[in-house]
Amino acid sequence: MIEVLWHGRGGQGAFTAARLLGAAASMEDGRHALAFPAFGPERRGAPIRAFTKMDDASIGDRSAIAQADYVVYLDDTLLGDGWERELKPGGLVLVNSTRAFDDACIVALDADGISSAVLGRPIPNTVFLGALAALCERVELADVEEAIRQYMPAKLHAKNIDIVQKACAVCHPERSDGAATPCHPGRAQRVEGSPAASAESAATTVPQRPASLIPTLRSGALDPAEFAHSTCFEGGYLTVKNAGWRNIRPVIDPAACTGCLQCYLYCPDGTVFKVADPAPGGAPVAIDYDFCKGCGVCAKACRFGAITMIPESEADAR
Repeated sequence: MIEVLWHGRGGQGAFTAARLLGAAASMEDGRHALAFPAFGPERRGAPIRAFTKMDDASIGDRSAIAQADYVVYLDDTLLGDGWERELKPGGLVLVNSTRAFDDACIVALDADGISSAVLGRPIPNTVFLGALAALCERVELADVEEAIRQYMPAKLHAKNIDIVQKACAVCHPERSDGAATPCHPGRAQRVEGSPAASAESAATTVPQRPASLIPTLRSGALDPAEFAHSTCFEGGYLTVKNAGWRNIRPVIDPAACTGCLQCYLYCPDGTVFKVADPAPGGAPVAIDYDFCKGCGVCAKACRFGAITMIPESEADAR
């Protein structure tokens, strides 16, 4: 049996990818697959897991996967200490990241960059279907494409098939028709035009918070004994950066903003922050989009109509 453990965040499509992989792996007669998620009532952005099991015999074991042949991280902030305990000997970790990793069993892939180049926004789940088609002999690219045709809405077929083809080409050129640079364990790939590839040259006028440590329980950097002393932490202290699943975002109109700070007080995640020295014509508050969930509470709390919720697709045009 070949087992795949998916780590993602609510809204990233981890279970969709697990289900599509299972469908692709069971296209041929005599092949079986099982896909299922593990999550409760968590909101979007909360860590979730999904599982795919593939075998030549009927699969009766529906228990969660403790150790897998492939462990996929749709968000590299979920890759914390102890990741190796979830990996079978000889297995591979696939991670959505532009970071470089020293461990030879970690395959870093700029999934956000690949998906952004095709979809215009970072949706990394189907990128890893193409990567698995390249790296796992049991999964064929043609079967992944057929699974997309059968289980995704028709309007999503062309772009997602393009994504899996590009990802397969990046990881294993011999198993695809496209030409691309091979993917190497421990080495992240960069896609031209992606946020990662252009980050160094991109200028921004958006107010920025001072750099701060974001500890997590998984990494061990957050000591539960310290946490028990108080729950009054900086906004974003117990979360990670938005990974592209937000659909709408709040935008502040500086001319209408009075600085009443109601948005600052009502934001459930502490993503609205006071600007110490606003630029001329700038608002006295700003929004940390790295952590904003797009819930719209700030817009409802504003009595002066200074905050508008806009689709993410329109954000770059402003």
